Amino acid sequence: MPPIYYIMMKKSIIQQLHPWMGPYKVGVGTQMIFDKSRNQFYWELLKQCKDKTCVDVGFGTGILTLIALHHGANHVIAYESDPSTFELGKYIINELGFSDSVTFFNEEYKSTTHEDRHVDLIFHEIIGRNIWDENIKRVFQGAVTKIIPSAMTCNIRLFPGSVNPKKLPKNDSTGCQWLDETYLKVLKDLWRESDTVTYDGDEYGNFRGGKIIGSYTYDINNIVPDLIEIDIEAEKGIVFMDYFVDGFLLKSGHWPEDKSIRVNKKYTKFIQNTIDGNWWLE
Repeated sequence: MPPIYYIMMKKSIIQQLHPWMGPYKVGVGTQMIFDKSRNQFYWELLKQCKDKTCVDVGFGTGILTLIALHHGANHVIAYESDPSTFELGKYIINELGFSDSVTFFNEEYKSTTHEDRHVDLIFHEIIGRNIWDENIKRVFQGAVTKIIPSAMTCNIRLFPGSVNPKKLPKNDSTGCQWLDETYLKVLKDLWRESDTVTYDGDEYGNFRGGKIIGSYTYDINNIVPDLIEIDIEAEKGIVFMDYFVDGFLLKSGHWPEDKSIRVNKKYTKFIQNTIDGNWWLE
């Protein structure tokens, strides 16, 4: 499928597509660009691209493709599904004179899409608030070419102590009486957490220390199960995750915190769904 913006974009149009580039509205789009530890990690990792034909999955603004070309990649096949981001990345590559070394695709990557071309290496940054939540398992299912980074590690930690239960939302009505008596009643019952209290990472994160009560490592070049089950012992504390990709800790830089769960009784099993990364305790 061709890009939505099928003409070569002018600078003025690119600026309008991405308001976070303006001097008075610097938003979340720049956090990844200025994440020094992340960029230095990929700078070293992509030295493996020398003399290789590579695929960049989730091309974005083109920063990883540029690093690969700087390190001597012969050619990069770049996939980006978001049309506006795709046009920005392509604009940057063209401005820097690397367009002849990149083949652009404004579409989702599938492991079968480059079967007609010889590819030596696939690189990516399909990583969100945890190592599974951007469908990385599905994206690379069936891939036979080496993928980097590939080692997905999780340390399950218990921070001793307690957290006060969350307050219920102040709003007490949906505006429709029947919904208040049915739909809202079910939701309020879910919100009255007792044995566990779940916090979003942005709301209640940044735990440090605590002890490791379980861990796992899976390589996405191999088969990854749909559910990961780890034996743990968690009681009276806060369970949270440290995630690593090829040994690089994701809690630094622009990655948001994953959720955390306060436990008030004993749990012996950690289970994580590798389709979207969500996890729970039993």
